Amino acid sequence: MKKASLVLALLVLPVLFLACGGGEAPVEDANEPVIEEEVVRNGTITINNELGGWDLWYCYASSAEDGEWGEDRFGSEIIEDGDSFSFDVPIGTYDIKVIDVDDDEYILRDVSVGADGFVWDVVLDDMDNSAINDFGDATITINNELGSWDLFYCYASSTEDGDWGEDRFGSEIISADESFTFNVPAGDYDIKVIDDEDDEYVLWDVYVGADGFVWDVELSDMDNSERDNVPENGAPITFYNGLGDWSILYAYGDLSNEPWGEDRLGSEILEPGEELTFYVPAGYSYDLKVEDVDGDTYTLWGVDVDEDGYYWEIELSDMDD
Repeated sequence: MKKASLVLALLVLPVLFLACGGGEAPVEDANEPVIEEEVVRNGTITINNELGGWDLWYCYASSAEDGEWGEDRFGSEIIEDGDSFSFDVPIGTYDIKVIDVDDDEYILRDVSVGADGFVWDVVLDDMDNSAINDFGDATITINNELGSWDLFYCYASSTEDGDWGEDRFGSEIISADESFTFNVPAGDYDIKVIDDEDDEYVLWDVYVGADGFVWDVELSDMDNSERDNVPENGAPITFYNGLGDWSILYAYGDLSNEPWGEDRLGSEILEPGEELTFYVPAGYSYDLKVEDVDGDTYTLWGVDVDEDGYYWEIELSDMDD
């Protein structure tokens, strides 16, 4: 009896197993797509400021295929000389641009950024001037004839423009007796250079043609006035304080047949080694006078001033008796 019951139980078990879902697992649909998770790999771009005195204010890095620079990567940061800044980008090829405190631009093109990243030591030789200096069929040549002063900056813009534009010298410093040449489209230009003491020298409405234009920058070209204050047929008169230890408090320059006019220095003081330049109509005779901090006066009478102007280095030997 026990044996018969055991045989019956063994016959029932397969039926129960099938009823409860036993057997082989269902076969997956062979046509169902398999979704793989996309992995984005990044590389790090590091900017090292090696400009030797100029801070970096802006940084842009865009795919070489993009037409825009995008957002500033520095954000609110200023990267001082000797400092660094790093940021991550997807692995790829990039154009990178940084801008310093003087608005000079430094650009690298088609930089490959891999998993190991990319490091750029930004130096002055990386400054980008090709966009402004290699375009045009006419040339402007700047000759430094200042003697003891270097030229740090140069600007040349169309007389129709409202601003000076970018520095044409870029990273170059033009020492005495040296020259710098750059290309521009033919036309009328205003040209300005600035020396190592921040003195400005300006030419207005210069025509630059196929033969080019050469400017021998001299001290008589120094400009301390706005364009609108330069009289028609104006000529510069420059006073240089060569008195050694004595400052000049008052300066006058007036037509010889007229009384002394207003003080050309105004509220300024002409310290030793400094210059004052003002403009007068050319082709007339002028009397020139200054007074130093001790009340001593120095006077020149009947100076003929032509279109080239007049330069007076005031020395102790010029003191009035």
